[in-house]
Amino acid sequence: MPTIQTKEQPHPLADLLLTIILPSVVLESLSKPERLGPAWALVVALLMPLGFGIYCFVKKRGLNFFSVLGLVAILVTGGLGLLNLSAIWFAVKEAAFPVFLGLAFPLSYYWRKPLVTELLLNPQVINHPLLQGSLDTQGKKLAYHQLLGKASWALAGTMMLSAVANALLVMYYLEGTVPGTEAYTQAIGRQNWVGFIVIGVPMMGATLLLLFWMLRRLQALTGLERDDLMNPGSTVRTQVTRKE
Repeated sequence: MPTIQTKEQPHPLADLLLTIILPSVVLESLSKPERLGPAWALVVALLMPLGFGIYCFVKKRGLNFFSVLGLVAILVTGGLGLLNLSAIWFAVKEAAFPVFLGLAFPLSYYWRKPLVTELLLNPQVINHPLLQGSLDTQGKKLAYHQLLGKASWALAGTMMLSAVANALLVMYYLEGTVPGTEAYTQAIGRQNWVGFIVIGVPMMGATLLLLFWMLRRLQALTGLERDDLMNPGSTVRTQVTRKE
């Protein structure tokens, strides 16, 4: 069962940024021939999760699973990027990132550092001291952790759907083009911005729906109102209640 993370633990969202997201951005932006090229861009991208993993192992005396996940993700996407990819392999490459990102949610839950608490129940938005104080029975605590597990798998599912949609979109635009040609490059550019609209926007909507679902479940579980859950300070209603 996952436990509430302490200050000594690495920040899950920072882990994800340093080991998967940022290396992927570096790999994508530096792989062009006029920059580092695909081989050296892969080396630079791999240094981030590798270095962070070594740091965590030395300082925390443990294996950081985000670093392992990041290394695998960058090796797969970067390794495929070194090849003269046909449309189908480029689709695999483009689908790899959301797949590995999706795996991060349930794996972080079972690793006792649920990433969903940072993405949907961010401490900057949610009143965590009040929330944790309201989980005053073992039954409520168990229900809360089960809720985190369901939300983690739901986010993983949305990312897997994104991976499938991204692969299909790549196949649609790149099928019939020859790697390395101008038409191939133009098709990749078109696929990128179209993908943001037809995949990115619905994904943001699904994430918001999941957040509202979690808030409703937390309200029912704790008896707190949404204003109290989403405000780290005091609301007008709680101020009036205290005066009474």
